Amino acid sequence: MSTLLIYGLLFIVLIALSVPIAFSLGLSTVVAFFLTDQPLDLFAQRLWTGLDKFTLVAIPFFILAGELMGGSGILQRLLDFARLLVGRIKGGLLYINILVSMLFGGINGSAVADTSAVGSMLIPATKKEYKDPEVVAAVTAISSVVGPIIPPSVPMLIYTFAAANVSVAAIFMAGIIPGILLGLSMMIVTYIIARKKDYPKDTRKYSFKEVLRILGRFLIAAILPIIMVVGIVGGIVTPTEAGCLGIVYALFIGFFVTKELSLKETYRALSRTVIVTAIVMIMISIGNVAIWWLSIQGIPAEISSLVQSITSNAAIFMLLMLVLFLFIGLFIEQAAAMIMLVPIFAPLAETYGIDPIHFGLITVLTLGIGLITPPVGICLFVSSSIAQVKLQNVFKSSIPYLIGMTVILLLLTFIPGIYIWLPRMFGF
Repeated sequence: MSTLLIYGLLFIVLIALSVPIAFSLGLSTVVAFFLTDQPLDLFAQRLWTGLDKFTLVAIPFFILAGELMGGSGILQRLLDFARLLVGRIKGGLLYINILVSMLFGGINGSAVADTSAVGSMLIPATKKEYKDPEVVAAVTAISSVVGPIIPPSVPMLIYTFAAANVSVAAIFMAGIIPGILLGLSMMIVTYIIARKKDYPKDTRKYSFKEVLRILGRFLIAAILPIIMVVGIVGGIVTPTEAGCLGIVYALFIGFFVTKELSLKETYRALSRTVIVTAIVMIMISIGNVAIWWLSIQGIPAEISSLVQSITSNAAIFMLLMLVLFLFIGLFIEQAAAMIMLVPIFAPLAETYGIDPIHFGLITVLTLGIGLITPPVGICLFVSSSIAQVKLQNVFKSSIPYLIGMTVILLLLTFIPGIYIWLPRMFGF
């Protein structure tokens, strides 16, 4: 137990010193290996076996497809479509922000990339129009968390790897209705705020020809996630093959349809993909070593016994998981938290009779909220820096949206029938 205490304290101290999560976990595990006389060559071996999984190949493909679509002028087409739908509502630019994040997040599968891309295009214009930069930054950050819940989703891919018993297609299908509900909750809050602050509305009118042009341009963007998700759910392609299809489609659209994707932008997309993939893979490999060491120390079994001694009720167990995941999300980024926690708690959830798809969706969503809650809150940092306002003011403006998101989270947690019927309808 003393070794485990040293392990935990060292990990916490390193995080407090702003050492990246992967290196904090890795250094702590190396020390644990020394203290328990485990050979370091076993550490290296476990690093490799943690990556020796074919399903992981899909992650860089999904990331690259999203990056290429982002550089292909697709975002502007999504903006035009969103403006057509909701632009004439009071506070329309905020609705556009939410809708675009739902659509664009489904293409690139990354909340942080969504915040950066959508924020760069919408925050300056909305800030100038409404003179309320804190609300604009809050909407941009929080809506970006909704996108990756709607498939295709990189966090969901990471969860299926960490859990090892959940179908990618099943959890993708499970995310559609929750993603829509979260978006609607944000729109309801925006409606109240926009009425209270009397935001102006867009008075632009569209001709029938313009509507057809915008719809046609939008369909070009919408086809990508449809191809990927339908292909996976229908069993036509594997997630890896779906990622390859996404890349081919993005290259074709970028070079021959929109003609906005240059060789320079393609190189940038490849560079960003390599960097993001490297970060994820390092975390996965080190997480595999840490989980292995904890397992031989009997820690997962002890945690299981502890939780089961507290309650035998599945609803109370899920409530405990919500509290734990929300707390962990305050300090540890979503992907890293899933890699560390899912191998421990997903098997435990099954002992309570909780559907693996249900537990997976709630885990991804709950840990995703950490992206918009300080002190980590990466999406809040990005949006506040673009809006050039203080982080604490952005967080204050985000509280009404967080309340709405919490209501939806509780509904999804304790009434899974709201969304679980969809993957069940497809046989999952």
